[in-house]
Amino acid sequence: MKQSPFIATTLVVLLLAASATPAFAASGKTNQSGALVNDPSLTPIVQSQLQALSAEKDAANGIRTGGGISTMSLNSYGLVTRPVTNYRQETTYWCGVASARQALSFHKAFSGSSAALPSQSTLATRIGTTTSGSTTTGIASALNRYNGTFGSVSYLASDITDTANPYETFVNRIGTMLKYMVSSPTTPIILVETKYIPRYNGVSARHYMTISGINDTVSPMKMRSVDPHYNSAYYGIRWENVGSTTVNGLCRACYEADVRGTNKAMAW
Repeated sequence: MKQSPFIATTLVVLLLAASATPAFAASGKTNQSGALVNDPSLTPIVQSQLQALSAEKDAANGIRTGGGISTMSLNSYGLVTRPVTNYRQETTYWCGVASARQALSFHKAFSGSSAALPSQSTLATRIGTTTSGSTTTGIASALNRYNGTFGSVSYLASDITDTANPYETFVNRIGTMLKYMVSSPTTPIILVETKYIPRYNGVSARHYMTISGINDTVSPMKMRSVDPHYNSAYYGIRWENVGSTTVNGLCRACYEADVRGTNKAMAW
């Protein structure tokens, strides 16, 4: 399950180019804590390239996404967690920024690096975050700038609705990145519509959070979310139901966020 040199080099160049567009359309803003609905950097060419890179990364890491399979095919992950520090977002629109810093806390611990984590302000600049929020391509691009500083850091912005089985894709991408010693393990960041997460009690916002664990030894399956929300009612680390594309939980929250705009569903 080794990542090809093509992904390692091409994805960094592509994501840096995609995030180079500084203007985030205000029209993409909704009731949110920092995630755009649409990503204006995603031209048809970039969209096609990112989809191809996602398929290649899936194949390189043995990730099943439902293609050619008539029934759901999930790997077995057991109970696995990664060390991720929870950071509260420092503004109402920096959930993507804080989620990126959370992800980097894993890479710092995993690599044993003595380098200091970048501040949220630094990451906001590198992501291209404005008061309208962040894009997933911007988050992936900013994270990849720390490749080498915190060991191997290689994230890709992807959708799940462009695969044959979005639920299978969601679970297998996250589970594989967390459990297996792939060439570049990650703690994936997901874009969600919060009203599909039961603990939000119907509160609707577009929001980013980091995933630091999976447990398929229980039913229903759970994942451990690291939520950077500025509101103490939502901030924290919790085991939450995965659900499905139709049953409330983290998967449905990500699926619905993906359906509603061009901003990518996950950085993984």
